[in-house]
Amino acid sequence: MNTLEEMQTAAFQIISFAGEARSCYVEAIQIARNGTLEEAKKKIEEGVQFYNQIHKVHASLIQREAAGEQLPFSLILMHAEDQMLTTETLKIMASEMVEMCAMIFDKTS
Repeated sequence: MNTLEEMQTAAFQIISFAGEARSCYVEAIQIARNGTLEEAKKKIEEGVQFYNQIHKVHASLIQREAAGEQLPFSLILMHAEDQMLTTETLKIMASEMVEMCAMIFDKTS
């Protein structure tokens, strides 16, 4: 497989893992709104597992480039990195929202 194909494969893996992680984070928020906080936290942890896969793929590309390999520029990889970063933001926001729901439910019980 040539380097461009490897880059595209890695980019699509990142995009796929980001989509899975984002879905988990959004579900966690929805679950937390209903007061099922432990389930919401488990959903965030499930998302973290997908997010960790993103980092493995991304880190492997960074390591290759750091070792001197010339990797081609790819708009698909650029899009994948954008998806990775927005997913990280959503992870932070979902975690905070679940904690806020916990505080609200504690005060109303």
